[in-house]
Amino acid sequence: MAAIRACQEQMLTTQAQHTAILRQLQHHLGLPSAAEHLSPTTTVPHSQATEPQAPPEAATEEAEPSA
Repeated sequence: MAAIRACQEQMLTTQAQHTAILRQLQHHLGLPSAAEHLSPTTTVPHSQATEPQAPPEAATEEAEPSA
């Protein structure tokens, strides 16, 4: 039973770390947080709101240094 509790605590710690990283990324990219997605005034479908698209020039800039 103690092993299960330890595993659960590790999973909660990992989840908290992932959540913190996600919030940092959202802030850095200027994306609204999950709480802002739930506002009733949002008209963007949920599937579109969670899949940000990078501009085409960003993909070419990343490819140039490795070429």
